[in-house]
Amino acid sequence: MRQFKEMVLLVIALAAAVLALYVIFNEKAQAEPPDSYHSGLNLVRATADEDGATFAAVYDLTGASGTLTPDFAGKDSSSVANGGPFHIVAKNEAGAYGVPISPGDTWAFMISGENFNNVDDTFSFNAVGWARGNGMLQNICEGDGVLGTNAVVVYPDGGDALGALISETGVAYTHATTTFVTTGNGFAGAVVGMLARVTGTNITNNEIVQVTTVTDDNTIICSGVTSTDNNTDSTVQINPAFWADTITLDETTKWPKQHGDMTGAAVYNSADNEVAILVIQTKGIEWIQFVIYDADGATGEQAGNITVYGRRW
Repeated sequence: MRQFKEMVLLVIALAAAVLALYVIFNEKAQAEPPDSYHSGLNLVRATADEDGATFAAVYDLTGASGTLTPDFAGKDSSSVANGGPFHIVAKNEAGAYGVPISPGDTWAFMISGENFNNVDDTFSFNAVGWARGNGMLQNICEGDGVLGTNAVVVYPDGGDALGALISETGVAYTHATTTFVTTGNGFAGAVVGMLARVTGTNITNNEIVQVTTVTDDNTIICSGVTSTDNNTDSTVQINPAFWADTITLDETTKWPKQHGDMTGAAVYNSADNEVAILVIQTKGIEWIQFVIYDADGATGEQAGNITVYGRRW
């Protein structure tokens, strides 16, 4: 009888130990998910034209003049929505990244903009960062970008890019010349090279075509329209927003390596009319800001309305 009781107690003790181990490891798995979790895109720079004519016009690294200086207290205190830096939250507080993950030590950034001067409009940028609380401004990388022909369509944080500039209904279409005519200066702002989404009777639905001629603010001609006859009920939405397909860095040794197999800042998938990716090692950086210049949307071939998105890499 005594041996039986001892055996029962031993079984209970073993069961309790197994249960305790299960609880410990299960809680650990839930509290510290693996870094392979997916991560959505975060708005790092709200849509806007250039921050200044040059980087020096925005941040005075000498600290002698200007409102934005290279110390931590002198950084832009605005929110991202108002052009300020992005806060890389140390922990996923209140679901900052959409899933329960840490921010990691490497981030990927994608940049979009609007072509106002035909295709392949350009912009320049500096990515700068600050450490936690008292870090000075650090110039992580600087370079140039070119918008490709990969349309934004829908912005990652919401909003229809295809109809952002022009959205006209009841447009008259002439099949023989692929000409669209509206009223009330509805095509004001259209530029040769922009893409348009066109629909209507006798037109293949949701075709993406290119504006080849802007006769005036009411008349445009598009190439590539698939149609069988005229109509008077076309819808034309003109899209100037494209992803940067080319990013070039002036220096690749400005920021230190962290893993040995890549530079501190590197570009992937560039010059392929797709979405170029800028990857930056962010370990030790709590705030990051993309300072945009040479992008007023009007001068030469400068792009406008530059937006930056980022996520864990």
